[in-house]
Amino acid sequence: MAYTFLRWDDKLPGVGVLQKLLNRTGEQLVVDGIYGNNTKTAVQRFQRLRGLVPDGIVGMNTWPRISANANLPIFDCIDVFDPSLFNLEARDIRRSGGNPILIGGMSNGVEQAVSDIVNTAGNNVFLLRFHGHGASGIAGVSDGHGLNDGIDHRSSIDINNVRTLMPILRRLRPTFGSYGNIQFMHCSTGRGPNGRQLLQQIANGVGVPVTAAVRDQLGGGVATFKFEGPTYTAVPSGGILRSWCSSRPDFPGFTPR
Repeated sequence: MAYTFLRWDDKLPGVGVLQKLLNRTGEQLVVDGIYGNNTKTAVQRFQRLRGLVPDGIVGMNTWPRISANANLPIFDCIDVFDPSLFNLEARDIRRSGGNPILIGGMSNGVEQAVSDIVNTAGNNVFLLRFHGHGASGIAGVSDGHGLNDGIDHRSSIDINNVRTLMPILRRLRPTFGSYGNIQFMHCSTGRGPNGRQLLQQIANGVGVPVTAAVRDQLGGGVATFKFEGPTYTAVPSGGILRSWCSSRPDFPGFTPR
């Protein structure tokens, strides 16, 4: 199965979901989306009890165990117009048991990607990851580079066309479940005012938190599944990460004390 990679100092919607999952095992973590020392200790305790390496990292071996029976589907959409993304990211996801949606080399690729996701994903997506190239306020979807050349091919989502694309992006709303969130695994998409503005508009339109990196991302291997450095997350309606995380429903098996 596709998995998410979480470790100490991550500040992500997925960390809030991880904390909810740990609480159903009897932990009493504050659900704030911040992977701090208490969350790391709880992960290590979970790993030791199940014979896993107690490294405090939630990855390919730990995520399937910790999310068992929770029904948290993960979907990946990859811009393969750049062959390196096909050779690295698509390969890595397939090796993990995932089945990525491949988009590339077309105008209007954003709409094609959305259509493929809607037709494939159902209505309970936990995590939707977009893999491609980007820059501040730009996320390539089908153009191989993620750079704005002044022509709107609708092959990327960027600060200049996001309003025009919003009716298309809103079609993603019904695919997300209670824990749904989006990650743009692109270089620098969340950097600066343009990055923050882009993510906020998408979060408001799609109705789920949206996260992107603020620095370059090398990708490949484990890096296909994690952010390499700091991130920025926009929560719908300008909310804060902690409030969104704490408002998610508890998973069955957890009884508040």
